[in-house]
Amino acid sequence: MTSNNTPDSYTQTQSRFDDPSVARRYVTRKNALDTSKNKREMACIQAALSGLPEQSRVLDLPCGSGRLEMMLLDRGYSVVAADYAVAMLDAATDYHAELLEAEPDKSNRLVFQQEDILNTSFEDQAFDAVICNRLLHHYPEAELRQQVLAELKRITKDRIIVSFFSNFALSALRFHLANKLKGVEPDDRIPIWFRTFEQDVQKAGLTISGVYAVRRGVSPQTYLKLSPA
Repeated sequence: MTSNNTPDSYTQTQSRFDDPSVARRYVTRKNALDTSKNKREMACIQAALSGLPEQSRVLDLPCGSGRLEMMLLDRGYSVVAADYAVAMLDAATDYHAELLEAEPDKSNRLVFQQEDILNTSFEDQAFDAVICNRLLHHYPEAELRQQVLAELKRITKDRIIVSFFSNFALSALRFHLANKLKGVEPDDRIPIWFRTFEQDVQKAGLTISGVYAVRRGVSPQTYLKLSPA
């Protein structure tokens, strides 16, 4: 649960994305979905979803502007797309209202709602799978990452699919060198070592059952499939 001791990175991330001008920049468009980067990320998530049967209940948190939802619906899942940022939820809802107008079956399997990732309203093991995409690289504090993972574990029966920024990448090396040369101490989007994140996973009572790199050795974006320990 959130408290007065919650790190600033948590509240700053909430505030940053709960801004209509920011949300508009994230609104899903066809050309954005067609980028090679998006296709590689989708391939990682789909690989981590392999074996999860149709009609499974899947949570996408944070869902942002909703770019994962059509892929999840196409796989036959029942989807809850949640985010703390109302501006993001509004953008995602507007986008899918038009997209799903002629597909009532898919529309009936998609729900948008506001949720706080540290204190969700869901019951224990409410979902067969949870996806936490493009969030934890905003949290440099290990304790905060562990709190998020523990909450996702509580509400998941089968698997958690989560992304983080790994140090094992050329762009991560450039990130650290650039900030060192500038004399800047970064506080966001900081790549970390795999072992560091593995410790977060273990402390949350989870194990790593799959690793999927977006561009191994080049991009820091890495996906993990996690299972209850």
